[in-house]
Amino acid sequence: QEEISLETIADVAHLTVPAFCRYFKKRTQKTFVEYLNHLKINHACKLLTTSELSVAQVGLECGFHNLSNFHQTFKRQMGQSPLAFRKTNPLR
Repeated sequence: QEEISLETIADVAHLTVPAFCRYFKKRTQKTFVEYLNHLKINHACKLLTTSELSVAQVGLECGFHNLSNFHQTFKRQMGQSPLAFRKTNPLR
């Protein structure tokens, strides 16, 4: 839920931001932001199938402060909207 800045992560790794970005992409094949969004959307999928939180609440819980950005990121990664995902994956 908390914002994780690239500067903070690079500092923890004792690297400059550009050096951290190069290292991270080389190791994960994704940018830091892509990786972070992947983790957030995976958590959103879990919440959508195991809780009764609204889609907006799920987005906030996963660290998205903008509902539109949550929908766009979710759809780009999952190929469907969060609501469509919930409808095709009922609560467990």
